[in-house]
Amino acid sequence: MPRLRHIPWLIVALGIGFTVFTGWSFYRAAHDTSAVTDSDYYSHGLRYNQTLIEQHAAGSLGWQVTVSREGNTLVAVLGDGGRQPVSGARSVLTVFRTDLPQPQRLNLEESTPGRYQTILPAGLTGELTADLAFERAGARLQRRLLLASPPQ
Repeated sequence: MPRLRHIPWLIVALGIGFTVFTGWSFYRAAHDTSAVTDSDYYSHGLRYNQTLIEQHAAGSLGWQVTVSREGNTLVAVLGDGGRQPVSGARSVLTVFRTDLPQPQRLNLEESTPGRYQTILPAGLTGELTADLAFERAGARLQRRLLLASPPQ
């Protein structure tokens, strides 16, 4: 019988714990903001369909890109389905660095038809994620890259 005396207190303690947890949850929902919230979600949503159209256009043209690293220079060769160089494209390399608050954007210059290059910033260490994007006449090709620092 001594066990039965603790059961009402246990029920009361569970009820109080539930009430406190619920109150804390309501407080957090009302006063804190989520770190996942995108302040520009509406424009990103509108841009999504345009991005799909651009990617489809690049796919129908058969665009292919080959990326290589020559020392501290990143070289990208852009060709079409017939292996002809695609010239006149605007190209941007976005490097996601942990030591900078914002991603670093580098424009690639066209050295010869279909060959785009940029000098990578000094001090890149480890493996960094980067996005390479080409855009020309409403077509867009985007690739995710992993930049590794050269061996010492």
